[in-house]
Amino acid sequence: MNHSLMRLLLLPTRLSLWILSLVYYIVVYGTAGITACLVLIRIAWTGFRDPYRTFQWTIRKKPPDCLQDPALGHHAYLKGRSSGLRFHYVTKGDPRKPLMLFLHGFPENWYSWRYQMNEFSRNYHTVALDLRGCGDSDAPDRLEEYSLETLLYDIRDTIDELGHTRCILVGHDWGGMLAWHFALERPDMVQLLIVMNAPHPASWLDAVLRRPSQLLRSGHLVRGLFCGTNVGIKNKASRLTESQLEGYLYRLSQPGGLTAPLNYFRSLLSNTLYKHQDVGVPCMLIWGEADNILVEGMSGGTRPYVRGPVVIHTIPECSHWVQQDQPEIVNKLIWDFVLDKDIIKHNH
Repeated sequence: MNHSLMRLLLLPTRLSLWILSLVYYIVVYGTAGITACLVLIRIAWTGFRDPYRTFQWTIRKKPPDCLQDPALGHHAYLKGRSSGLRFHYVTKGDPRKPLMLFLHGFPENWYSWRYQMNEFSRNYHTVALDLRGCGDSDAPDRLEEYSLETLLYDIRDTIDELGHTRCILVGHDWGGMLAWHFALERPDMVQLLIVMNAPHPASWLDAVLRRPSQLLRSGHLVRGLFCGTNVGIKNKASRLTESQLEGYLYRLSQPGGLTAPLNYFRSLLSNTLYKHQDVGVPCMLIWGEADNILVEGMSGGTRPYVRGPVVIHTIPECSHWVQQDQPEIVNKLIWDFVLDKDIIKHNH
């Protein structure tokens, strides 16, 4: 087959991919523009009604006690080999045991994994990392320093610096999206993959193209995210106290504290299209059914993109903040998964 004929045969496929890319970016940036307008209108309206409370932003002078509780683990730092950045993490458990690495989402930090650190540190070397730009980790200013490739290097470097070659990788929200991507890029370093309320990147893209309104559901303020009636934690026993809420607001209140989190959104949105590969490592997806931030039904759309064993669990009346909302259920699901003999057999 000559070169010209091959190019002709490939033309429909290339044209379809180009149209898909064009539609995707129109949807993403068009909806982002609409969202920005709606947020500005909301801020203007609330500012008109109560200007003092709306525009007051208190910079916290010291971290709250909940972030310094020694029972939650030992605070430490490591230096990323690829970036030279200093990363803060909290660790609990014997470093000689298998690594269970936790990646938080927005607008969280290591503290969101407190229930899981306490539960699994008896059998694992548990580590909750502050991702770059979050918590006490270094926060570079430039947008390009939050590219997907760079973020994945951070995870690789963390595993290496902690003295391990692979891990059970656990991620929530954008930490879950990073976990999906890392399992695609470095399956050799992921023993098991556990993701919470973060669909496979291709599944998320499919949902956005079907329902562009998905992107409008991300315009929530920080306090409302955790404590709001619609999107906040549903379980009354697990709702954040004012002190615990300060555990997330403390760093975000510092000058430039929101810049890095916004860079994550830009990076993950711009790197979704090419991730239609299948995940080969055993994985479990846990989904809070009362998630009012992500599109309903995203959890089920993940299954076609997983080659290896996959388990999907939905938790009724549970919010987007699943590991904090229903920690006992989440912990039991994790135990069942990591101790499943069929999963263990497949992974060796």
